[in-house]
Amino acid sequence: MLKWLKKKKHSPMLKRGTELSVVVPAVLEDDRDLYRAVGGMPMIARTLLALDQISEVREVVVVIREAELKRIADLCRAFGIQRVRKVVCARDPGIEALMVGVYECEAAEYIALHDPLRPFVTEAVFLDALGAAVRTGAGAPAVAVKDTIKIVRDGVVEETPDRSTLRILQTPQMIESSLLKAALCRAKEAGADAADLPTALELLGLPLQLAEGSDENMRVAADTDIPVAETILTKRMYI
Repeated sequence: MLKWLKKKKHSPMLKRGTELSVVVPAVLEDDRDLYRAVGGMPMIARTLLALDQISEVREVVVVIREAELKRIADLCRAFGIQRVRKVVCARDPGIEALMVGVYECEAAEYIALHDPLRPFVTEAVFLDALGAAVRTGAGAPAVAVKDTIKIVRDGVVEETPDRSTLRILQTPQMIESSLLKAALCRAKEAGADAADLPTALELLGLPLQLAEGSDENMRVAADTDIPVAETILTKRMYI
């Protein structure tokens, strides 16, 4: 694994001195989710610390409600988080919050959008997504669907899609900066849900290239996710 990471990191695709900023849109329907404890640490702090370990990241911009501004700033100081350069405010989740964060990025060549509830993202996942974005303009990690999926209408199964064609999209979603800004503007004009980045890109006629994700890059969004998250955390502490 370490050999593979070294080869990916120094591949010709990424030798361009790529400028990468990360936007963490932390305006959620329930802000309490940001502070759910994982291994005795608030979720948002673990996520920002994970981003701190990724050498390709030039800066992190956190978008938060005004009421949470001091709390996030205090967490960054308390845990020694270095790459958070700005904490900016937005009222509601969605396109406005994304645009606030994206337009605060300083001359980044690529911008990554990362879910604040994914605290186990790794450099390997970032590098794969960045490589896909360098090749095609936009990339994101994804993992294969393991369960059988049913399409249902009125409680009745209508179709069983081929599982081999299905993927679970993760973050970071990595996009060339000017393309991201154009996609967000087009999505806003069209009234589309900008939280669905593939839809926003489709409005520009652009595909989202999928890269290799990780089952450990999970979204910790409920109390029932905590035991799995703490198992991952324990495993990593012993590696």
